[in-house]
Amino acid sequence: TMLGMTREEGKVVYITEVAVLPEARRCGVGKKLLMAIDKLATIHQIESIYLHVDVTNDAAITLYEKCGYHIVERNPIHDEFTRSLNLHDGATCGRSHHLLRKDLRAFRERPVPEEVMRRRLGVYGIGEVFLKREAW
Repeated sequence: TMLGMTREEGKVVYITEVAVLPEARRCGVGKKLLMAIDKLATIHQIESIYLHVDVTNDAAITLYEKCGYHIVERNPIHDEFTRSLNLHDGATCGRSHHLLRKDLRAFRERPVPEEVMRRRLGVYGIGEVFLKREAW
């Protein structure tokens, strides 16, 4: 698809299904599944994770948003991807889906101010760059 051609090969993951048994819902299982996917994606240096969710599934949308996913604004590249999966509006028994994305590049190593790192580590070097791995 056009979406795949906009990124370096192997930098995008698409989650096809996230399902939790009804009796296990609202217990943190879905969040743990998504955290495990994040961990695997980080190991493999994935830049973005995509998934679709039914527009009426408020609980799932809330979970995904709490885990860092954002609804993607419609554009031709994402619409073509959604159509290729037959998830475009009305294709599956009249249902509609949002495409969501989590950009893992935002969670990569980020610079931490030198004075903060010196305080934390007791390091007093000048001009050194310190990096902090963000917690998942």
